[in-house]
Amino acid sequence: MSPIDIFPKNYRPSDPGGIRILDAKTLSFKPMDELEFSDISALAYDERRGLFALSNKGYLFNLDLQVEQKKIKRLDLKEAYILKTKKGKELKKKKRDSEGMALSQEGLIISFERRPKVSLYDFKGRKIRNYPIAQELQEIENYTKKNKALESVTKHPVFGIITAPEAPLKGTGDHLHTLYGLNKKWRFKASGQITSIELMPDNNLLILERDFDFFRGHSIWLSKVNIMECETGSCSSKNLAALKRRDGWKLDNFEGLTRIKDDLYLMISDDNGSFFQECIVVLFEIKD
Repeated sequence: MSPIDIFPKNYRPSDPGGIRILDAKTLSFKPMDELEFSDISALAYDERRGLFALSNKGYLFNLDLQVEQKKIKRLDLKEAYILKTKKGKELKKKKRDSEGMALSQEGLIISFERRPKVSLYDFKGRKIRNYPIAQELQEIENYTKKNKALESVTKHPVFGIITAPEAPLKGTGDHLHTLYGLNKKWRFKASGQITSIELMPDNNLLILERDFDFFRGHSIWLSKVNIMECETGSCSSKNLAALKRRDGWKLDNFEGLTRIKDDLYLMISDDNGSFFQECIVVLFEIKD
């Protein structure tokens, strides 16, 4: 773990708007049980169990996270697993495209691309069962691309499992994202592509969006979507931060997000297993 300065040279504390960036580190671990810590697509945190990180290769990692005085003091890799079937067999590579993750009392809720589904796994990566999802999410032909399926998932105390495609489904337009519960939908204005959904203390949702492009420059958006006061149509949303490489931010392919406590969050970038990219974790808080 090494510190990294992600701020633009002309940075002012008020620049990100509704968030305050507290710390940033690059991560690099030696392989554990021959599993490489790379391609991290999702995070989930529990004070007792620690930090879980999910690779889109179907690898699950458990880390010891220590945050003191709003700084990342320690982040140690403890365990590594390959996702397995109910019978304990390793998932086949074509079924390992794991992208989203949320923590429940029963285990880890994981969403998948290419073969879109949402499943419950135990804390060592063994499958327990599948969750029912909305009909239109079940067929990959409904998505704009095979790798634009269920990138994110969360468990809501009122509405249950909520998931979302990375990009809006075919025929729905590209200016609004749709969040899907089993029997309810919420729409909000799109800024980029959805990579993570996280529950906020007031039961509304914090959404991480990104535009990852080597030529246009990387951008990420963090927005609060008010689903608790949204009955029909488009939900109100508030953009808390828009960080863009063209403005001098040192960004990578941010895909994972989890709440640590209160208004304190951690997000992580997917290095795509590339020598030219980095795995960056950023600790931030939402301003009052």
